[in-house]
Order: sequence, then C-alpha cells, then structure tokens
Amino acid sequence: MMNGIRIRPFEAAAILAALTLLTGCSLLKFSVDTGGEPLSKEETRMRLLTRGFYYEASDEVTAAADSIAAGSDDAELQRRTIRWKLRTTRAAVDAAMQQAPELALLDTWMLYRNMDSLFAARPDSLLFGAGSPLARRTASRLHRKARHLASDLLTPERYELMRQFVAAQPLPAPGDEVQPDRTMLPWVDFLRAHGIEALYPVGTIAEVMADMGDRIGGVTQQTTNAIDWTGDLLSLRIRQDSLRDRLAMQLDSLERDFNRLTAVAEDLPGVSREVAAELNAALAEAMATFNAGVDNAFADIDRQRMALQHYVSAEREALVAQAQQAADDAIAKTLAALPALVGKVVFWIVLLVAALVGVPFLLGFWAGGWRERARRRKADRTKQE
Repeated sequence: MMNGIRIRPFEAAAILAALTLLTGCSLLKFSVDTGGEPLSKEETRMRLLTRGFYYEASDEVTAAADSIAAGSDDAELQRRTIRWKLRTTRAAVDAAMQQAPELALLDTWMLYRNMDSLFAARPDSLLFGAGSPLARRTASRLHRKARHLASDLLTPERYELMRQFVAAQPLPAPGDEVQPDRTMLPWVDFLRAHGIEALYPVGTIAEVMADMGDRIGGVTQQTTNAIDWTGDLLSLRIRQDSLRDRLAMQLDSLERDFNRLTAVAEDLPGVSREVAAELNAALAEAMATFNAGVDNAFADIDRQRMALQHYVSAEREALVAQAQQAADDAIAKTLAALPALVGKVVFWIVLLVAALVGVPFLLGFWAGGWRERARRRKADRTKQE
C-alpha cells in the first residue's frame, strides 16, 4: 500500500510487464538508406556480360578489318576497312555503355543484326572485294553471339518479347552505313502494348559511380583507337592525293634539268647558269608544293584532334550530369519516403502506449466489478441466512 492506494498482485504484474516492454523499446533501430534502389543480381550480370561482349566484339571487328587491309594494296579498300572498324566500335560503345542494362543488351543485339543484314545484301565490289567473305562471317558470328547472349541473360518470356521486337524492326538499306540504333522509346511502347511497365532503376550511389567510371574507361579507349585510325586515314589520303602526282612530275622535271646541266656544263658556262636558274626555280616550286601539302595535312590532323577532344569533353560532362541527376533522384526518393516512415513509427508508438495504459485499466475495471459482484452475492447469502 502506498499513500492509501493498495496495489493488487495482478496489477503489479501488469505494471512490471509494461516496464519490461518500455525497456525493450530501446532495442528498436531505424535506418534510412541514402542510396537509390540497388540493381538486382540479374541486372548486374547483364551489365557486366554486355560490356564484356562489347570488348570481345570490337576486337573481332578490328582483327577482321586489319586482316582484310593487310591482304590488299588497294588504298580505297583499306579506307573502307578503317571506316568499318571506326564506325562499328563507336556505335558499339554507345550501345553497350548505356545505364539501363536491358537497353544496352537490346541496342547491342540490334547493332550486330543490322551489320549482318548490311553485309549480306551488299555486293563484294561495294564491300571489301576478296575480303568480303571474312567480313560477312564476322558480322554473322557476332549477330549469333549477341542473340545467344540475350537468350542466356533474359528469362524465356522476356527473351521472346525482345526477339519479337527485334524481328519487327525494319532492316537497313544496302547503301546505309553501320550506325547506332537507340530503341528505348520503341521498346518501352512495345512493352506497354503487352501490358508490361518498363522500370529501370539506376542503382545505388556506389553503383552509379562505378558505372560512370566504367563508361568513361570504355569511351576513352574507343576514342584512343579512333584517333589512331583517323591518323591512318589521313596517311592514306596523303599518299593517294594528287599532291603526290604533282611532286613526282616536278621531281622528274628536276631530274631532266639536272641531266641537261651535266651535259653542257663543261663547254657552255652560260647555258649552265641558265639551266641552274631553271633548276632552282623548279626546286623552289617543288618545295613550296610539298610544304603546302604538309601544312594542309597537319591542319586536318589538328581539326580531327579538336573534334575528338570536344567529343570526349561532351561525353564526360554528360556522364557527370547523369551521375549527379541519379544522386539527386536517390536523395529525393529518400526524403520523400521519410515522412511516411516517421508517421508509421509514431502510429505504432501511440498504439503501444494505448495498449500499455488501456490493458491494465480494463483488467482493473473487470477485477473490481467481479469483486463487487462477489461481495454482493456474499451479502445476499448472509441476509438469507
């Protein structure tokens, strides 16, 4: 008894249980994830294998193009091989380095499917001459590998949908070139037509940063190769340009003048001086033509370098902007979900407090009523006796 209040045994047990529950509440911990929704294991595997296939396919295209170029002295055919590997690797890196793994896989499949169709429809005279069968075998093999990769990475139902979508896309014309084919919007519309809503999470902040580093590495490697191959194109153009013919003609003229000078130098000093002056003029003209050609070649190389530098800078800015946007979206999602989480926590705390206060009160009320009824029954029996 305390201050005139007597605590019954069952009330003491209820109070003790309430204190135990309140003490146990300190074990509850809440954490808020500051990143976005992580990629699933399937999506992570799809991203890694698609980008691995990009490097493998680029090496195969480069090896086939170099083999064809090495087997021919035709400068035009060599230029075609350089353009083939330059355009294909550029389109492949754009397709494989996308942020959504499924879209990267789809665009990679579309790229090699289109290249296989182009090479199969184009005659040898417009392709690579005697090396055309090797190019066709390479394109067909990469198309089969891309299709097999999709069947291995996707569920059977998803693969069947993607196969139907790829088959429904129009084939390129025989005169077209290998180009990147972005199919995001048509693919999303195709899925919606089949009652499927396409959702592509960007992953956690750590996954976004790792993806950005991988994409920068792929673009940097492709850009380095593009610079080397562009230099090869310029070298071929310099060797086959009309500048070479003009220099050869002027050097032939110089040789004739020198022979004339040798023939008459001993007996005709005046003629020798005239021929020497003509020789000097021809030599000066030849040197001027050569210098102009070299200046033009270096100017072209500088323009190519500036264009490639601008391309790399634009790609880096785009990647950084995408990473920043992904981080902002992740933080916004976290902050948007925080009020609902706090509301749920407050609701359960209020419910717990109500239970802890209400249950002992109901038990005490019921016990008091039961005791009062017992007392009345006892009084009634006493009166009857």
